[in-house]
Amino acid sequence: MPEQDPARSLAPKSQRRGWHPSAKIKLKHYVIRKGKYGYWLPTPKMVEAGFECVSCGVDGPDAWQAFREGREVPRLDTWPKDSIGDAFARYRRMEAWKSRPPRTREDWERGWTFIEPYFADLPPADITLELLDEWYARLLRAKGVDIAYRAMKTWRALYNVMAGMKLCTPKADPSLAIRRKTPNPRTQVWTEGEAVRLVKGAWRAGYRGLACIIAVAWDTSFSPVDVRMLTPVQAMQTAQKWGFLIERTKSGEAAFVTLSPRTQRLVLA
Repeated sequence: MPEQDPARSLAPKSQRRGWHPSAKIKLKHYVIRKGKYGYWLPTPKMVEAGFECVSCGVDGPDAWQAFREGREVPRLDTWPKDSIGDAFARYRRMEAWKSRPPRTREDWERGWTFIEPYFADLPPADITLELLDEWYARLLRAKGVDIAYRAMKTWRALYNVMAGMKLCTPKADPSLAIRRKTPNPRTQVWTEGEAVRLVKGAWRAGYRGLACIIAVAWDTSFSPVDVRMLTPVQAMQTAQKWGFLIERTKSGEAAFVTLSPRTQRLVLA
């Protein structure tokens, strides 16, 4: 039986229609690890410019299509035993991870995308101050202060988890010797008139969902993510007004707010 070409899994649909098992297609930077897991692996120079390693799951067109259609997820536990990648995969299977708020898990996952290409296949004890300093400096140059700050924050939290797994020395994270640059605080201020004009502009341009998000955010002071996640089930009626009862994403505390008559009409429309 002809060998299946791994490149087909990443080819455009137009190319896949004419693909034949005996075709020899070599996709640049596509590599296979452990004989069956595919990765798009940039060169060190590309990583420095901001490119990232991408896990493509089990190699082969059928597995790739299953992943694209949501029927299968890529393996997360394909790293060497007791490596940093293995430790993170183990942590994501623990109840401690599952009990974290969704936004916190999202922050970890975003930070992990910048840790994985550099350190995932290494033991935690092999990560030195020099390696972390070089990694952080590259992130600052390629991604800026905000991304570098969040990536370092994820590393420090993950180090504590790995220390709990007895994979490294507790309270000896070498990154603590690096002084992080802190992102500038948010300083933008809007007046009610500006908010109203933004709502009207979005509505007239056809972005009616966005108009409602802006209006509800102005009335409630909810964060954008809290507003975007609102559903009709959370709407509650009072004597003359109605509003939303939610559980705040980060704190987990309940909050109830009412909407102004203008925003009520907007959302109902």
